[in-house]
Amino acid sequence: MNAFRFLLPVLVCGALAGCATTSVPPAAEPPHPKEAEHLAVLANSTDLQARARACQELGVVGGSAAVAPLAALLGVEHLSDYARSGLEGIRDPAAGEALRRALPQLQGRYLAGAVNSLGVRRDRAAVSDLQRLALDPARGAAADAVAALGLIATPDAAEALQKVLAEGAAETKAAAAHAALAAAERLNREGQAGVARRLLESAVKAVPEGPAATAARSRLAVASDRR
Repeated sequence: MNAFRFLLPVLVCGALAGCATTSVPPAAEPPHPKEAEHLAVLANSTDLQARARACQELGVVGGSAAVAPLAALLGVEHLSDYARSGLEGIRDPAAGEALRRALPQLQGRYLAGAVNSLGVRRDRAAVSDLQRLALDPARGAAADAVAALGLIATPDAAEALQKVLAEGAAETKAAAAHAALAAAERLNREGQAGVARRLLESAVKAVPEGPAATAARSRLAVASDRR
């Protein structure tokens, strides 16, 4: 009995310590009350305007359950733009994953639209996909891909733009130089001045003439004055 009295505090402390170190996963955010209503419209309605409006509303109130129904419309005439708008607004990472997964199946303006949406979302996981598209003019979305990289504007995106500036087709290099200006501005704001400077230098080297090159030289001169 005495031994048990001595062990009791130890057992209690051990149990409390176990409780303290056990991580409790955060509760999933409950679906918005309107989400099911808009999903039902997509599934059952034949009214084009109603379905388009449901896509847009799901960008505001939709969660992971809305991703697959919207992704299924990315190649559908009259609804693809609205579906992209919905996916752009959904914060769940699954929306970006759905856009990336759709890239190999889409063509023409549908592909360009999905690429643009990845840029709007600043989807960092899309950088390698966008780089491949930027270096493959046959897919027809090279300019859209470099513009999206300019919007994402991370160090990885800057590196991808530098590769396009070095290896891309002439018309793609011109688009990449403009994208580099936008990316460099954001990178500077986010404390990545060195990355921004190297990107601007690559733009000037790849496209030595034209408005983008002039702007890049001007920004490099300002950056040098500040050092």
